[in-house]
Amino acid sequence: MNPGATTTAFPAEPHGDDGLVVTAGGHRTLTPTTIVILLTVAGAALRFGTLDVQSVWLDEATTIALVRHSLWGMFSHLYSEETPPLYFVLAWVWTKIFGTGVLGFRSLSAVLGTVTIPVMYAVGRRISPRVGLWAAALTVVSPAMYYFSQEARCYALLVLLSAAAFLFWLRVLQDEDGRSLALWAAMSALALLTHYYAIFMFIPEAALLLRRLGIRRMIAPVGVEVLTGLALLPLALWQSSTYGEVMESTSTASRAAETIKLFLVGLYGPLEIYSALLVGVMVAGAVAYLWRRGEARWRRPALEIGFVGAAALLLPLVMALMHVASYSLDGRHLISAWIPWALLVAMGLGVACPPRAAALLGLTICAVSLAVIGGINAIPGYQREDWRGVATALASHPGPGLIVTPRYGLQPLGIYLPRLHETTAPSAPPRELEFVALSKKRTGRSPLAPVVPTRPPRGYRLVEVRRTETYAVSRFLTTLPAAISVSALRAVDGEAEAEVLLHG
Repeated sequence: MNPGATTTAFPAEPHGDDGLVVTAGGHRTLTPTTIVILLTVAGAALRFGTLDVQSVWLDEATTIALVRHSLWGMFSHLYSEETPPLYFVLAWVWTKIFGTGVLGFRSLSAVLGTVTIPVMYAVGRRISPRVGLWAAALTVVSPAMYYFSQEARCYALLVLLSAAAFLFWLRVLQDEDGRSLALWAAMSALALLTHYYAIFMFIPEAALLLRRLGIRRMIAPVGVEVLTGLALLPLALWQSSTYGEVMESTSTASRAAETIKLFLVGLYGPLEIYSALLVGVMVAGAVAYLWRRGEARWRRPALEIGFVGAAALLLPLVMALMHVASYSLDGRHLISAWIPWALLVAMGLGVACPPRAAALLGLTICAVSLAVIGGINAIPGYQREDWRGVATALASHPGPGLIVTPRYGLQPLGIYLPRLHETTAPSAPPRELEFVALSKKRTGRSPLAPVVPTRPPRGYRLVEVRRTETYAVSRFLTTLPAAISVSALRAVDGEAEAEVLLHG
């Protein structure tokens, strides 16, 4: 850094230190440091306090299956994933200490999600303490950040590393500091080792740094990312042959809309269209204040931050439209792009909106977000697939018999009923048959009620149907067991890819 340099991209707002704040009336208020500690504690309580409310679902069951292998065995099974290995290595180590129970394996994501709160404060504080506090507050209550902090998948780690990289990127833009440049490159490489789509944040960040610093200073940090990508290429090609079939059935426009909704109010929730519209209007209002009413010195930082956020979404959109990667536009994979957009909203609330307008907008966004989180925890139909409830229902009838589940049912059910295994040709005629169905979530509408067959197969009689908001189980018995094929069971179920499991 040149000590005599006077041009900076992010002019610092005069704010003194983080010591005791004394108002004009002589009243003492909480310092920014104290407030961010309180926000972090509140975020931890929210995440850990409800960590076991929802059932383990398919993707989490896949994580558990992987980390139960030896380390080398886990690597040999990564073909079933769509992400690089860093999260799984950390989860493997973590579960060796804390176990693979629900609280044990989810707690890693909860810790990562909690640590993201002060990191987002540090990101916003590059502009002002008020912006940092709003950025931290939005992270605490964001339904998306909350959701991924309670899921045993890589997304909480991706957000944390991407936020750390974004922090060092801001420092480089402001100070042209070589140490921050090296840390930005390191955090970006770790983010890429967590998820391939971290590249969509790296590209626009690198473009702006290249424009600022020149090609000579950017050769090494860009080279680190390129080498990381090349090292991951064989794994990515191996995985690509088994992924993408689900995404191909969904239109690009639908996935784009789902991504925006995810950023605003999370994956699913009660009254999600109305809550998304309400939060979207308020978020747009905060950004509009920043652009139209904010001081001129904040225009350039806002444009650069907005450029990163827009590019991180537009690049995968273009790929999807060009059919380069039909599954590239997925809100889960692009969740790191939430960071620059959240910072823009925090800037609007922290340095552009009048204090009363900022309080009204910001607190209303937080209140609606908390209401969404509360609604999800209170209404099981908006939670993850309820395999725990299904397992409880099946455990009341220990068999022996056959269970017909939706495709991939063995993995999540096996977490709760470890003695299950799939069969393609039952060795003995089953005395008992049970059919399982789960509710189906629909954007903007109530979940679709689960439907199970009630017409008995030949030789069987219906003895019980158990229906809840999240699952249904129908049970059939026979006094004279007769042979029945897997194809016949799938025909009764109405699902050609249903799994047939041995129980008991």
